[in-house]
Amino acid sequence: MEEERQFYAVRDYLREHRRSTIYELSDSTETPVSLIIKWIRDGRISTSDHPELHYPCESCGAPTLEGKYCKPCKDRLTKGFEQTRQELTEHRNNEQNRSAYYHRRNN
Repeated sequence: MEEERQFYAVRDYLREHRRSTIYELSDSTETPVSLIIKWIRDGRISTSDHPELHYPCESCGAPTLEGKYCKPCKDRLTKGFEQTRQELTEHRNNEQNRSAYYHRRNN
């Protein structure tokens, strides 16, 4: 119940102070930054309507307006995942080729 009361206080404050930062919002409403970030990530607070409402990236601490990671960290993670996927595919193909070669030689 207390969390809902804080949410409404944050929502009402943002209506009057659209350009507030997350830290100003936290100080003015006595709501923990972590809780405000949770509401943003849950979609209860929209950052598209509040251009200064950015928060730290979980990886590098750079400001971001959506998700857990900033764009450079998202790009780095995506590239890493893609590289790992390609390596796994190549490994799987090599294993299949070895298996096919083994069966042909022994028949």
